[in-house]
Amino acid sequence: MEKYKVLKEQLKILGLDAINEEFYSKAQEYRKKGLDYIDYLAELISTQISRHVERSINYRLSKARFPVIKRLEEFNFRFQPEIDEKAYRKLLDFEFVRDGENVIFIGPPGVGKSHLAISLGVKACEHRIRTYFIQTSDLVEELKIAKISKTLSSYIDKLSRQSLLIIDELGYSPLSPEDANLFFQLVSRKYEKTSIVITSNKNFQDWGSIFNDEVIAAAIIDRLLHHCHLFVINGPSYRIKDKVREGNLVEKEED
Repeated sequence: MEKYKVLKEQLKILGLDAINEEFYSKAQEYRKKGLDYIDYLAELISTQISRHVERSINYRLSKARFPVIKRLEEFNFRFQPEIDEKAYRKLLDFEFVRDGENVIFIGPPGVGKSHLAISLGVKACEHRIRTYFIQTSDLVEELKIAKISKTLSSYIDKLSRQSLLIIDELGYSPLSPEDANLFFQLVSRKYEKTSIVITSNKNFQDWGSIFNDEVIAAAIIDRLLHHCHLFVINGPSYRIKDKVREGNLVEKEED
């Protein structure tokens, strides 16, 4: 048992907690079955790797700051037939992240834009891709605070290091000229380097009203669309559908 205690302590020092928990019971099991010790070692290492990957994914999910976890399996593509499901699923190989390309979801409220964006982000975390989610209003506020505290460059650098930056709900409130300029600086810094995912309720021709400046809006659109996967969703609202199903909203009958 002395060897057992020493090995336990050594595994603890190395941080191999999964092996530490399993090695003794697995050794007994393999001895009784007369199985090869190489197989025994391989299983222990596989267990440790699985634990390591699980922790890495959970860490990235926590750092991503998703408001909720939305998974692709929960999304009903049949309810939104306008979405090119094949094109969306192609994104899940994350070549677009490696190539520094962008993804934009445009459509009215309730059609599933945020769900698709978050699902993409969750899958990215599962691929251990550095991901960060932020609402447009929060992003603008953080940029303004950084400018006032003279840390704007370092804050934009921090966001630029995110392989996948998800900016949700662009267009729900207009930005001031100062806010638009800060947003432009961020997009320019990430341009062709790391990926941005944006959800917006406004078509591109209306982005001038978002940024209160047609020139800045055009410059932002130009950079975002240069290497971009665009999804325009004009289908029905999930939220209204759910309310109807729950009996909280009565659909108006045609006369």
